[in-house]
Amino acid sequence: MRRLIFIVLVAAVIIGIGVIASTAGQDGQIPGTRPQTANPNASTLSMTSEQGIWLLIWTVFLTIGPLATFAGFLTFIMWWGNRQVVRASKEDKQPLEFSLNPAKPRTLGYVIVHSPRLVIGLVLAVLIGGAVFLALIGAFTPR
Repeated sequence: MRRLIFIVLVAAVIIGIGVIASTAGQDGQIPGTRPQTANPNASTLSMTSEQGIWLLIWTVFLTIGPLATFAGFLTFIMWWGNRQVVRASKEDKQPLEFSLNPAKPRTLGYVIVHSPRLVIGLVLAVLIGGAVFLALIGAFTPR
């Protein structure tokens, strides 16, 4: 039932856009408006065919461009996450030990020594989070 309502709503929107587009296409102006001039180059309510094509091109460019970019970004994130899951599932299952010995694999010390990006990222996250917290509580506000 919900799908049927959704399909009917989408169809009504598409039909409404078609009616407006066909009305605007017949006399070159938006329905329900009164033009100030007969020259379509000087009016904001009517357009020439070239202006209509440029409007369509820029509308498509400005809507599909960001959507495609965001979709590509999400695709990359999902691919990368899945790659890490596949890699982790192929490895043998051993728990992480909380030892600071960097010589033993699967310890906290080994992770800290062999992945400095993780440590730098965590330190930066703590610093930025602390600065935001201090700013929110008003520590930087002059008294």
